[in-house]
Amino acid sequence: MACVRVVIVAEELARVALCGNNIVGAVALCCCLLLEGGGVRAQPFDYPTASVPATWANTDASLPHHVVYADGSVARAALLRLNPAGYGPSFAFGFFCTNHRTAPCSDFLLGVAVVYCNSGALMTSVTSGIPQVVWSANRGSPVGAGAVAEITAEGDLVLRSSPGGKVVWSAGTKGRSVAGARIGSDGNLVLFDGTNRTVWQSFDHPTDALLVGQSLQHGARLTANTSTSDWRNGRIYLAVQDDSLSAYVNGKPPQRYYHLGFEKAPGAYATYSNGSLAVFAKPGDTTPLTPIQLPTVGAGTVQYMRLEHDGHLRLYEWRSNAQGWAPVFDVLRLFPDDGCSYPTVCGAYGVCTDAQCSCPDAANFRPVDFRRPNRGCVPAATPATSCSSSRRQGTQHRLVSLRNTGYFNDHGTSMRAVERVSEEACKKACLDDCACAAAQFYYGPDAGDGFCYLQSEVLSMQTLQPEVVHYNSTMHIKVQAKSARS
Repeated sequence: MACVRVVIVAEELARVALCGNNIVGAVALCCCLLLEGGGVRAQPFDYPTASVPATWANTDASLPHHVVYADGSVARAALLRLNPAGYGPSFAFGFFCTNHRTAPCSDFLLGVAVVYCNSGALMTSVTSGIPQVVWSANRGSPVGAGAVAEITAEGDLVLRSSPGGKVVWSAGTKGRSVAGARIGSDGNLVLFDGTNRTVWQSFDHPTDALLVGQSLQHGARLTANTSTSDWRNGRIYLAVQDDSLSAYVNGKPPQRYYHLGFEKAPGAYATYSNGSLAVFAKPGDTTPLTPIQLPTVGAGTVQYMRLEHDGHLRLYEWRSNAQGWAPVFDVLRLFPDDGCSYPTVCGAYGVCTDAQCSCPDAANFRPVDFRRPNRGCVPAATPATSCSSSRRQGTQHRLVSLRNTGYFNDHGTSMRAVERVSEEACKKACLDDCACAAAQFYYGPDAGDGFCYLQSEVLSMQTLQPEVVHYNSTMHIKVQAKSARS
């Protein structure tokens, strides 16, 4: 007797399979018993594993499990691991286009994304369930329709711009006995050998996001996108060092805006587990050097954290009651926590006051965009900070001084720090240094005995209340001398 499969496609129900009049099961990964050649086989709804060789083309015809979302985003799944609950946020490996600026969606990443699936393992929720890309192979080199991902006979996972075309990305596993690939229930894409040993995994190569169970190893970075619409590596990054978990704006030198210190431990790494982001000294340790407490993950849902182009490390979770993704926690806590402490909140040379942006002054600076003050400012006459541009810095430039104004970069990563000096000596140090763009003079009750931090680049500044932060700070910003403009 033939078996008839009936699937109740409802996001609130588990799957039910009917064979004749008997209920076979309603389980998270339900199978239907099918008659095939006189035998019986199990047919799962999801398809988390592929064997070598395997090829997936970025076309609807090649990958029938595809969805176009309400905002124009596109997901084409090559591998799919259904949520253990049987429906809900699940993990897919395939081609995703979500950061598009114009329709139709044309720039695709090969990566891992969280997609919402119904009880038939079909990607749904086309309005609020936009794929959340949590790892990508080619974030700096998106591919178009017709691109091909393949696990070659030699065991390498590669991405080509077209069938037989240029290799855009490779896992570098050729000749390492790779037998197949799978996407795990934790979102980890794994290449494994014939003994099921992990040869390569996406968890070891984070891009801008971490999933529960993933570690940020010593020497690795989370690097934010350039912007919400540009997947390329931006300037913001997070790294674990021997004595701290720190976040920076990349520059010469990098400028640090977040620092969580701990006792020096060469090789330290951070692990994102359910309820915490903790730094450990070495593998196997159970007591963290320093933990950051996080909201726990609810049953049947998915949580991830992403370092974003504005410098925030945000925790996101799928909220079933709201049917959508929501930020639930800001992981990096800065002081003062007034919306002004992040390095790009008001753009270059912008001054943040009560979460509002302005330029240092109208005589020497103008907004990049008058309608969007958070885009930053530019000097009316840009000062040269190249050491080959002038040998007479003091006569070519002057300083614009902003009282009760601070800067995010700390003394440890400033271009140069001068201690126990007067404010005039601090100003002179910047004017005499051809690479100095600004100086922060940081002092207590005595302005004649302070600390001078020279900066090679000026990003967002913030107004400060000395009674709140318990110190005084003045920013001295280098501009061209008036006589030098003509």
